[in-house]
Amino acid sequence: MRADRLQLSKTHFDSEAADYDKSRKYAWVRATYPFVVEESLRYQFQTFLDVGCGTGALLSRISEQRKDVQLFGIDLSEQMIKVARAKLGDKAELRVSDSEQLPFEDSKFDLITCTYSFHHYPNPSAVLTEMKRVLSSAGKLILVDPWIPTPIRQIFNLLSPLRKEGVLYSKREMHSFVNSVGLEITKWLVHWHGYLMVAEKRSE
Repeated sequence: MRADRLQLSKTHFDSEAADYDKSRKYAWVRATYPFVVEESLRYQFQTFLDVGCGTGALLSRISEQRKDVQLFGIDLSEQMIKVARAKLGDKAELRVSDSEQLPFEDSKFDLITCTYSFHHYPNPSAVLTEMKRVLSSAGKLILVDPWIPTPIRQIFNLLSPLRKEGVLYSKREMHSFVNSVGLEITKWLVHWHGYLMVAEKRSE
C-alpha cells in the first residue's frame, strides 16, 4: 500500500512538473507562498530545508529574502527536482528523496518547511520523526496543508482512493501525530487555503 501511494504520487507530480508553476490548477498553492515566507522570516535560521519542495518556488522566494543562508530541498519527483534545479542553480542543494528517509545528518536544520505535500505521505508519523531528527534543538517546523471542515473532510477522505488523493487530517489528529514524535505545536492558523502549523522540539 505504501509503495503504491508513493508511486502514484511520483507519477502524478512527474507529469505535472513542466506546467506546475503556471498551471491554474495549482494557483491556490502558489497563493500560499507569501504567507509561508512571511512566517519563515519571523525566525532566525542559517540552514533551511523544504520537504516536498516541488519546483523550488518557495526556496526561490526565500533565496531572494535571505542571501546568507544555506538552502536545501527534497522531493520524490525527479521531474520536479529537474525544474527546481533549472530555476535555482547553485542557490540550493536539491535531492530526489523519500520524506521518510531524509538524506541529512541529525540536527542539521534551523528551519524546515513542508507546504501542501504532507497529506500525500503514507506514513505521517514516520515523516515527522525524520523532520524532528534533522531539526536543530531550537529549530522550527512550518507545515501547511489543506483545511476542510470535519464533515466534508471525512467524505473527502473516504473518496481519496478513487480520487488518487492523500488523506487530510484534523487539528486533533495533527496534534496527536506531532506529540507522538516528541514535537509540540506552538502556532496554528487557518486560512481559506489551508492551515499553517508551527512546531518545535518538546522540552525534555
